[in-house]
Amino acid sequence: MGNLAEATSRTAPIATLKFQLDKDICRLLWNDYALPLSEKWVVFYALLAVNHERHVSTDEICDHHPWSRLSPSVAGRDLWRFTRTQELELFGHRITSSPVRQTSKLFTLSMDARVKLQFHPARPAIFDHLRSLRIHRNTVAVELGECTLLLQSGLVTQALERLGAMQDSTLSANEQAQILTLTTMCLEEQGGIDATEAQVPLLLAALRLPGLNRLNRARLLVRVARYHTLKGHYDQAHAYFVTLRSLLVPEDGVEYCWFHINYGLYLRRTGHLERAIHHQRLAHDVAQVAQWWHGVYSARSNLTLMHLSLAEMSPAPARKRLLQQALDWSLRAHSTVTLTRQPLAMAETSVLVARTYRLLGQIKEARHWLDNARLVDHHPELSLHLAVVWDEQALLEKQCGHHFHAHLAQVQAATYRGEQA
Repeated sequence: MGNLAEATSRTAPIATLKFQLDKDICRLLWNDYALPLSEKWVVFYALLAVNHERHVSTDEICDHHPWSRLSPSVAGRDLWRFTRTQELELFGHRITSSPVRQTSKLFTLSMDARVKLQFHPARPAIFDHLRSLRIHRNTVAVELGECTLLLQSGLVTQALERLGAMQDSTLSANEQAQILTLTTMCLEEQGGIDATEAQVPLLLAALRLPGLNRLNRARLLVRVARYHTLKGHYDQAHAYFVTLRSLLVPEDGVEYCWFHINYGLYLRRTGHLERAIHHQRLAHDVAQVAQWWHGVYSARSNLTLMHLSLAEMSPAPARKRLLQQALDWSLRAHSTVTLTRQPLAMAETSVLVARTYRLLGQIKEARHWLDNARLVDHHPELSLHLAVVWDEQALLEKQCGHHFHAHLAQVQAATYRGEQA
């Protein structure tokens, strides 16, 4: 092997490191020579290569077969020993680096300009192969998946109970981060952003947990950035979004979507509507590719609201065009939650469709969609939802010149809020 590495470094001024996927087998080729590496070493180098930042933690590595048999600390020692002793023989020089004492357990691909990186058939195919090697069947992962489904279905109380029960387990740093993230999302869904205030110090403390991987770091930062955005602490929010921008790539799927959804919200609140729409579109497109329908729905709902806001401040010709775009996004949002059978989201999206039809002056259609919005059972906040529906009904009646009916709708809205009309 040493002679091969020396020969290739002499004859080829530009060396090629290629990852080749044939069916379910991934190989590592150095100048078209298939290196005799076991699967775990191919997985290690492939994880480094597909990551745009060219670094990976031992915790992330141990999420993938066959590394999943090892703890991160044992894997770290194995990796450090192998990269120090074998890379010179394999490649003619070191192509990775890591802290000497492994305090961060981080490995970096540190190739110079003489090395060309290639993927066959393509980088996304290698990424998908690696994703298939991730652990999905451990008990905590399954439980977290079920809690996520409960949250997205509007069953927030049940999700919180399940998450609370999991705290008694012996958890890794990444499992703790996921539980904390989901708990924060549940609390916000249940009581608004103020209900998450006590979570912020916990989220920040979790960022210091040893072994925390890149995706869970991003999950925590998104929740902190969202909190500061919704509280109007825009300078603090911006600092977290800057960090997130360099932390995530499109292949990260759900986490990448959450970043752009929340960054779009930040831009909307700071008066940059056009840029906000751009980021929501990014989130929407990646969510579609990942087939993450909750993200698709969230992005489409946000795009509806953003086009409505843009229409409100635009002159008449542009206003109608923007309202038509808002209508398209709202109908697409409703079709998403209908196909994925989310009755609570169907009712809430119906309000958006009705509002857009009202602003377009299509009264009959607006009434139809408000009737749809009232057809909901077991809503976790049914009174607040119906108050919003009756508020929209009042605006519709007022627009039609039916002031008495508008007053009756306002009374209904106040009743559902527990207020005096």
